[in-house]
Amino acid sequence: MTGRHLHNLCALLGQDLDVERARDEYLASLDADDGLAVLLIPRDEILAAATARPPVARCDRCGARLSRKRRHRCGRCGLRQT
Repeated sequence: MTGRHLHNLCALLGQDLDVERARDEYLASLDADDGLAVLLIPRDEILAAATARPPVARCDRCGARLSRKRRHRCGRCGLRQT
């Protein structure tokens, strides 16, 4: 459940990375139990999740990195990705 809250908080963070503003905005839409769960998420964890790079897509067969443009087909082994 914390993962869902963390994802939603990261979506509310702006360019200024103001965690408290995003947390207040998100807390307004929650009940007491969910609000407590959000308050227990450390500020550093929210910032780390917001600034983390998305995972790199890899080929299922050979493990090669897939380009962003041609994610549907591996350049190394030619496997079509589903």
